[in-house]
Amino acid sequence: PPDQLLRVEPNLIAEKSTHFIVNYQWMKNNRTFRIEAYDKRYDDLVKYDPELIFIPDSYNNFGKGYARGVDLFYRDSKSINNADFWISYSFLDTEREYRDFPAQAAPTYTSRHNFSLVYKHFITDLKSQLGATYSFASGRPYNDPTKESFNNARTPSFHDLSFNISYLPRPNLILYASVSNVLGRDNIFGYQFRQIPGDDGNYESRALTLPAPRFLFLGIFLTLTDSGSASQLPNL
Repeated sequence: PPDQLLRVEPNLIAEKSTHFIVNYQWMKNNRTFRIEAYDKRYDDLVKYDPELIFIPDSYNNFGKGYARGVDLFYRDSKSINNADFWISYSFLDTEREYRDFPAQAAPTYTSRHNFSLVYKHFITDLKSQLGATYSFASGRPYNDPTKESFNNARTPSFHDLSFNISYLPRPNLILYASVSNVLGRDNIFGYQFRQIPGDDGNYESRALTLPAPRFLFLGIFLTLTDSGSASQLPNL
């Protein structure tokens, strides 16, 4: 268990997980395909009463949970000249009964569906690489106190379209710029509710979002090696 829990109840036993994983990978001609399926079981997870967090007797190892899903990945740097792209998708079905959860439910940091598409194109004459990334995630669970069951509500889905450009005046020197969430989508990661309902019985809430709709990054990457030809471009 985490150290902060052991400080309250040092007699907690180790949390356990059992993983069953099957995967297949194919690689040929600068193309890669990979699929992985998994089933994970969690036992002896730590639980506690959120109203008695400083009382050792409120802690126990009666929690449990599971996670099962599929990950798909395909990468291709052969089909399009001077281009490299990859596609990934993951499906996740998971629930936990642990920590201060009153019932078994999906944690707030999980998304059932995740998808991403990355494309990079190198323009030799301009010594430049253009890149674009699209990311999608289905809504995250959150707890709406006006509903009966725990963590049964979902945020809107997450969408992000980002672009980047790299310029190489020398093989080991890169001038880099990127901008995220070009479309300015107001992605919501969860909600915070007031502890006490209003006169109408509803709980006032606020959405948890990023402090700014877009982020701009400018950077210079210099790679120092004996040959002077190494580059960080594959990592950008």
